[in-house]
Amino acid sequence: MNKIRGTCIALGAVLVITGFTFYHSSDFETASAAMDRQTVDCLTSGLTRDEKVRIARLTAAHDREGLRPVYTDILSRCVVRSDQWDRRPQLVTSARQALSHDPEFRQLLTASTMELARGR
Repeated sequence: MNKIRGTCIALGAVLVITGFTFYHSSDFETASAAMDRQTVDCLTSGLTRDEKVRIARLTAAHDREGLRPVYTDILSRCVVRSDQWDRRPQLVTSARQALSHDPEFRQLLTASTMELARGR
């Protein structure tokens, strides 16, 4: 009888923990997605003009290696949680896509491309 009672208590505890985990995992995912959006927003709208110019020049030159330190510097002031460093490539890709729709950045990119074309 004691074994059955112990087994029922253990099974009940497992069910409670599992239910609690499932309930809170959706909250965690929602919060994580919101923080990622906040970080991507910081990586785009939080840029100074000089940073935009630098990114535009490197983008026009197709210099991915040169972009890494730029985004690393910017990311260091934008990261909300440490686990975002693991998702750095996805966050930077999202930021670059969002930045490509920024009219000021597109103008800087066009100017940088023209400058490169004249230099060749």
